[in-house]
Amino acid sequence: MTWQRARSEEQKEERIREIVTATARLYDQSPFDEITLARIAKEARFTRSNLYKYFKTKEEIFLGLLGQDIEDWGRSLVEALRPGEVKSVAEFAAIWARILTEHERLLRLFSILFTSLEKNVSLESLVRFKSTMRVELATIVQLLCELFPTLTPEKAGQFLHVQGALAIGLYPATHLSDIQRQAMEQAGFEQIGLDFESTFRESTEHLFRGSVG
Repeated sequence: MTWQRARSEEQKEERIREIVTATARLYDQSPFDEITLARIAKEARFTRSNLYKYFKTKEEIFLGLLGQDIEDWGRSLVEALRPGEVKSVAEFAAIWARILTEHERLLRLFSILFTSLEKNVSLESLVRFKSTMRVELATIVQLLCELFPTLTPEKAGQFLHVQGALAIGLYPATHLSDIQRQAMEQAGFEQIGLDFESTFRESTEHLFRGSVG
């Protein structure tokens, strides 16, 4: 693109979308640690100085990307979990785990949220991200309460928080690098062979039964 200064709020939002989209393309090819602002600027066809007009750090850009992915995940849940059509906790857990597994970039980003993405960002950008997340989670809490009338909003909120913690720990543990696998083997650890979707589904079912019981 030929870069021009955004002269309206609409143009500013378009520039931000271009930067976040370029970052998503890079993240499809490279791990977080290998992506720099310089690479993002080149991919988006911005100069680095022009990139700084919208984001100060790469972590702020990734928060924007994660915010979009959370919104996409929420829409997928609303489409897949229709009140009156989900007949059991087991069916709910299977759909819930499948939808999350299909949003793998969300899992990749969420697993480094507290250790990497929320560092080196401004208070303003972090508040903006947290506000987006709160709105999306409130929608999902409402959906869960409609699916299971015995579930209170407080219990639904607690369920989501525990699910987040489970996903943060389980996803990296089920997606080891080659060197991690080799180290486990050479150190004599027995390979458990956990699968993310099936393990997450089973854990979700047990946890949710406790919430709606």
